[in-house]
Amino acid sequence: MSRQKIKQQTAKMTTMMTNKNILISGAGIAGTALAYWLKKFGFNPTIVEVSPKLREGGYGIDFWGAGFDVAEKMNIVPDLEKADLGIAELLFVDENNKRKSGLNYKQIKKLMKGRAFTLLRSDLAKTIYNHLDNDIEIIFGDTITQILQGEEDVSVTFKTGKMRNFDLVVGADGLHSNVRNLIFGEEEQFEKYYGYYTSSFTFKNTEDAGKTFFTYNVPNKQAAVYTAGENKSAFFIFASSQKLSYKHHDIEAQKQILRNEFGDIGWECADLLNKMETSFDFYFDTVSQIKMEQWSKGRVTLVGDACDCPSLLSGQGSTLAMVAAYILAGELKDAKGDYKTAYTQYQNIFKPFIDNKQRIAQNFSKSLVPKSKFGIWMRNMFMNLMFLPFISKLFIKQFMDDKLKLKTYENSVANN
Repeated sequence: MSRQKIKQQTAKMTTMMTNKNILISGAGIAGTALAYWLKKFGFNPTIVEVSPKLREGGYGIDFWGAGFDVAEKMNIVPDLEKADLGIAELLFVDENNKRKSGLNYKQIKKLMKGRAFTLLRSDLAKTIYNHLDNDIEIIFGDTITQILQGEEDVSVTFKTGKMRNFDLVVGADGLHSNVRNLIFGEEEQFEKYYGYYTSSFTFKNTEDAGKTFFTYNVPNKQAAVYTAGENKSAFFIFASSQKLSYKHHDIEAQKQILRNEFGDIGWECADLLNKMETSFDFYFDTVSQIKMEQWSKGRVTLVGDACDCPSLLSGQGSTLAMVAAYILAGELKDAKGDYKTAYTQYQNIFKPFIDNKQRIAQNFSKSLVPKSKFGIWMRNMFMNLMFLPFISKLFIKQFMDDKLKLKTYENSVANN
């Protein structure tokens, strides 16, 4: 079929679409991926992002599985390969930086036939953002304060005072989703706290540590540092049986919590905490999951961490957000904009899969940070066994093999 005929058929199909004007809250991975696919499928997405610009820095993520499949469909794999941090080994060390155990990333990637990267979360979001059509409207430095649903559309009020109408609204605004709070209620009814806090920040790289992810443990606490391009990133996680009292936007209070937890445990922690003061991307939050029975209400739905956050326990939050965005956009296309049908299908397809991912993550939560010296020793023994090929293959099959066959929505654009 000629390109001209495909364009004509696509144009004909999109004229049959209803509910084409869609507001997306959040310019992260879920939001930008959703905008990409909605535009491709004939909708008119608009993104609103509370940050004044695209976020930079952030912690490293593993990128593989079904998210890699979506990236291939978006033709962004070559750009992601360029952004790959190239981590060669995850190394567990003692207070003197002596190796105790490790995980050979190169071996894992080889067993996965190269279909795995280690990326900064912000680099993944930036790559998707750079592939968006230029005519997609993106509003930075604003947020939604009110959503009023009607029979025909949704009236949205922004913090700047502007009011606009859209056909549909999608909350792609993360763990602490503003859209979820406005439509579904307070976060506490959906958040499942798993007994940990995590923090990360980036600072200038003054000495090259190579391509190794260094990790240090004492009972209930873990610190790590790794090279991220021209910078270095520090990553911390610690156990807390109770949720801590602090305001989400009180950065200094969060930094003080980190100092109290890691300031005197040795290794490089004191130096890393000093570097924290020069960071531009400090992050601090709970390790939590979001569990919801229903992801949509009327013309409003949620995608990514806003409705199904698996937490860093899963190691897949970012990649699964891309998958969810692809499915939601595809189901809206197949339903020709009938949001009731599309929202139901989106949840029916993806929720059983994400529920299983959340269960796996829950089971892993007890071993995330060893709670005793014996637990650290046991973890080190297991990690050393990972050098055995059959153990590595078993690990990949158990934890890194997504059994989700994606529908091919994009081909039906040309074939309708």
